[in-house]
Amino acid sequence: MASQRRSGPKHDVSARLRHLSIFFGVTGLVFVAISGWSAWTAYRDIERVTFGDSVSAAENLVTIPAAEVEELRAAEDIVEDAVQGEDPPNLDGDVLADLERRRGELEVGAQDVEFPFVSSPVLPDEMFTSYLLAGVEGGFRADAIILLLLPHDGAQPLMVSLPRDLYLPNPCTHRYTRINAGLAGCKEHASGAELLSLMVSNFTGIEVDHFARVNFSGFQEVIDALGGVEICVENAVRDSKSFLDLPAGCTQATGAQALAWVRSRRTQEYTDGAWRTVPGVSDFTRQQKEQDMLFKIAGKLNSFGSFASFSEVAQSLTDTVALDEGFSFGDALSLAWEVRGIKSTDVVRVSVTTQNYVTADGAYVLLPTASFNERLALYYPAAAR
Repeated sequence: MASQRRSGPKHDVSARLRHLSIFFGVTGLVFVAISGWSAWTAYRDIERVTFGDSVSAAENLVTIPAAEVEELRAAEDIVEDAVQGEDPPNLDGDVLADLERRRGELEVGAQDVEFPFVSSPVLPDEMFTSYLLAGVEGGFRADAIILLLLPHDGAQPLMVSLPRDLYLPNPCTHRYTRINAGLAGCKEHASGAELLSLMVSNFTGIEVDHFARVNFSGFQEVIDALGGVEICVENAVRDSKSFLDLPAGCTQATGAQALAWVRSRRTQEYTDGAWRTVPGVSDFTRQQKEQDMLFKIAGKLNSFGSFASFSEVAQSLTDTVALDEGFSFGDALSLAWEVRGIKSTDVVRVSVTTQNYVTADGAYVLLPTASFNERLALYYPAAAR
């Protein structure tokens, strides 16, 4: 009897512990389910864009009547005239003078000249899963174009920023244009996602599997939802055009500060008691910043402790991101998990080599000086063709 009395309290304590563990376990499952449901409903509200395969899009664009092509070119010329003077190239004076000299040597029909390196051999679709990210700051032209490649053989991910001024054949107007013009689409013949992806596919030889369009102005809300990102600079920096203003040292930057840092192309730094323009700042340094910011965001994703965190970010993405129709919630979770905790050293950055060029119409553009396949093979030999 005494032994039974001694075991009774222990039995009660262990029973209570089991009940508590079951209670907290069920509560946790309910919490995850609610958070997961919230994330899914937010994801469901994200804008979707028309996105078919590039083969069908290419076949459709070839059939556009010549008269309509001329109309499309005229409409494109109007947009080109409007944007040409908005943000002149940040080039050295001698480079600009040389370009102006070469411009004077061009004939009226010079833009019909065929340039090399504007296409690459088609690579097997099973080689990569590819994601194309187009960043916009309003309007119908891409301000940033980033291609992420996940090799199926388990090799390191690859990332490349394609300059927005890259001069490539446009399947819509059947002439050369800046690659960022592809985001405008081709009337009812191809959506912006389809035309831009087709131009990227033709240049790289890689089929684009998924597409995302990001509004940079709204993207700052995503960064704020993640608690900000750290930006470190040796000296105080500023840029009145992008509203950049950061002190020397490290700053836990808000979304607005991070966006200003990424946008800046005329960065000044405070050194020796005066503000001086940072040498070498260009679209290429901006591309580097864009990639670095993606890595910082991916690093913040590593701090997710629950679906609730993902849910908060998903809510902020609703008005910021547009995804292709085939990008499912499962695809998003899979990609988020795959890049969870990713570091910049884990991703191979493929560079595109270019040279400055001025068209017969006076547009400053960039010509590729090597095929993309040649550049890719330097970083991923299996792609060599």
